[in-house]
Amino acid sequence: MSAAILACSEVPRHRLAAFRTATSAYELRGASELPLDQAVRVVLARLGNFPSMLTQPEVRTARDALPIGLLAEELVESDRRTVLIGKEPTQLTDFQLDLWSRLRSGRRVAMAAPTSAGKSFVLERFLAASFEDPSPRSVVYLVPTRALITQVSRSIRVGLAGSQGRVAPPEVPTVPIEAASTPPARAVYVLTPERAQALLAAHPGFAADAVVVDEAHLVAEGARGVRLNTVLRDLIERKASIQLMFASPGVRNLDVFGRLLGVPDVQTLRSREPTVAQNFVLVRVDDPGAGGISLRLVGEDGSRLLVGELRLGRRTTTKIEKLANVAAALGRGTTNIVYTNGQSDAEEVALELVRRLGDRPLTPGRAELARVARESVHRDYALVGCAMAGVAFHYSNMPTQLRVAVEDAVAAGDVDYLVCTSTLLQGVNLPARNIFMFRPEKGQGIPLRGVDFWNLSGRAGRLLREFQGNIFLVDYDDWRTAPLAESRDAPLLPALDGGVVRTTRLLSTIAGPTGSAPDQAGFDAVFISLLGDYRDGTLPATLERISRDHGVDSRRVDAIQAAISTASGVIRLPQGVLRQSPDISAHRQQLLYDQLKEQASDDLRAAALVPKYPDNKNAYDSYCAVLEACHKTLLGLLERSRLHRFLALVCLWWMQGRSLPRIVQNQLDKDPGEDPRRVIRATLELVERDVRYQCVRLFTCYGAILAQVLGDLGYHSLAGRIPELPLYLEFGASDRTTISLMSLGISRPTATRLNGSAPSARMDVAAVLSWLASSPDAVSRLPPTALAEVRSAMLSIVPPSR
Repeated sequence: MSAAILACSEVPRHRLAAFRTATSAYELRGASELPLDQAVRVVLARLGNFPSMLTQPEVRTARDALPIGLLAEELVESDRRTVLIGKEPTQLTDFQLDLWSRLRSGRRVAMAAPTSAGKSFVLERFLAASFEDPSPRSVVYLVPTRALITQVSRSIRVGLAGSQGRVAPPEVPTVPIEAASTPPARAVYVLTPERAQALLAAHPGFAADAVVVDEAHLVAEGARGVRLNTVLRDLIERKASIQLMFASPGVRNLDVFGRLLGVPDVQTLRSREPTVAQNFVLVRVDDPGAGGISLRLVGEDGSRLLVGELRLGRRTTTKIEKLANVAAALGRGTTNIVYTNGQSDAEEVALELVRRLGDRPLTPGRAELARVARESVHRDYALVGCAMAGVAFHYSNMPTQLRVAVEDAVAAGDVDYLVCTSTLLQGVNLPARNIFMFRPEKGQGIPLRGVDFWNLSGRAGRLLREFQGNIFLVDYDDWRTAPLAESRDAPLLPALDGGVVRTTRLLSTIAGPTGSAPDQAGFDAVFISLLGDYRDGTLPATLERISRDHGVDSRRVDAIQAAISTASGVIRLPQGVLRQSPDISAHRQQLLYDQLKEQASDDLRAAALVPKYPDNKNAYDSYCAVLEACHKTLLGLLERSRLHRFLALVCLWWMQGRSLPRIVQNQLDKDPGEDPRRVIRATLELVERDVRYQCVRLFTCYGAILAQVLGDLGYHSLAGRIPELPLYLEFGASDRTTISLMSLGISRPTATRLNGSAPSARMDVAAVLSWLASSPDAVSRLPPTALAEVRSAMLSIVPPSR
């Protein structure tokens, strides 16, 4: 009765108390003595939390047993929150209904809500509904990292294919469309800001009807934030009526997005009411020698209630022991996330968990995950053995195919202990019943605090599986910070604004090339953005807005304008070239342009500057020359550095399609005395950070500047022969068929395997889909995980239902 009354309140703490009271009573007592399943249903209906009614079978089927008055009440509340998505009636929470209504009416919306509030569900259903008619439509769905592209694109493909009726689903490209190709008339592009920028550069006439910005708070993160801002401004310039949707877990000043982009009609919507409750439990190691621990539940008011004491029976002293021992003892029988502060720690904790959990049955799902780990990385990779015991780890340098396989194994229940790093903060959808933390960090030595802590905690508790989740904080009183006392949201300072606020650093960047401080790329990006505003006449308006929002005085504003005016006479490169590499010093880009222009003194020397294709016999020497020039001029490395030679070789291997296990084995053979786990991690970092990020960045900059040089000198045909090396490097392939397969969400190993039986190496996406549909034998021979990838990709050609 108390819960039913509190559920009618609008006060968040009353509503949370109602949810906790009703669901806890049911979970403790069940429905054998009292109809608590019906009681829970009444409370959930009054809260508008209809999705949670599907959590337990008894609650799901209890409606017909309700007294007529309460049944009528539920039907009224249910009807008010039911919408047709496709042809399916779907019940939404109040937050979801409000969001759905605004999106369907074409509003621009900035939303902030807990991880479990169902933002992504509504966004994906809205996208499906917007393609129900056959008219042309383009949507850009921006995600912060490559790691999220596969997850989001796969989810969108499933939603689109399942709700299109007689209309064929739109394409879901995940790579920029080549300049020589025409963008599809109906598509949802799932791209990082870097890939979106490449798409816009290749197709000046492309205009999107809508853009979704996932993890929109990343607009505050240095060069990445400035690039995201630049992409959004470009999209708005191309179509003033574009619908904007910003999604973020904890932004206090949601109006910042509208002010940043100069669009005043962005509506704000927030929800602090999760669909799953979280319990915070402090785990204190009282006796490290014998593993004696005590557990205290933290109340809403910060109070602590002793709820149990345990003796783990083993030493619990180091951070690895604390996480492994506590998680093994408290997490059995359900899904767990163990948060660690780095890749080495993640592997250590996972291996310790395997030892603690003892012999466990090898399920087909565990065997398949071990196979994927072995074939995508190396037979000696630590994940191979862990996976066979139902334990896995997850971090950013892992190949996409393996990360997806880990996520699928967790969702299927084959992995019940997942050890992860801060990658989980970047939108990866992996909820669990329990989360374990010990002095968590985001980046080396930087404590996890505020919004990030609450974002991670919000993954405890799986909607539709349980009513509550648990966050176990080990030795919390010894942490460097106290995140439980910090706000769940925070004001957002866009990176562009932050660069102007730090005027001294910005003026130094504008004056000339600077050092290599970790945050320097952010200031380089701010300078390039402001230089663009200066050239198109909007700089005074930009600085006036920032001055008004953040109190930058007129003296500093005048100094910035004067410095940029002077720099504009020095930096002659067009803005379109600079914007392709906004995180590289504009002064260094201009220097590279001057050097290349001087070298291109005749036809032969100009042609020698053009990088070779990966299948050319002189490709290695060509890449050595390009990287040497980039390292010296763009990065300012010492003359005696030979890093460019090693990276050129690895880049060549990667673009030629050499498998990651072969590259790993090559590094192991070079260092036979080193710890294999360390060598494997270093090789993964080499491929992900050095090749697929740093070398992509450098080849992109070199290619854009060289094209400008050749164009300025009249060598237009040479400029057209510059290969798309950044694309080849990112995908680890240089033939069109493999890249087309990978753009559908198929992993590199699977795409390489399929390419071996493809009729041509020059097939575009349409030709690849047609071939897959007409060649069942080529697909049926694939292992289970690879087969699932192809089936997901082929949702793009599901025929309309009749």
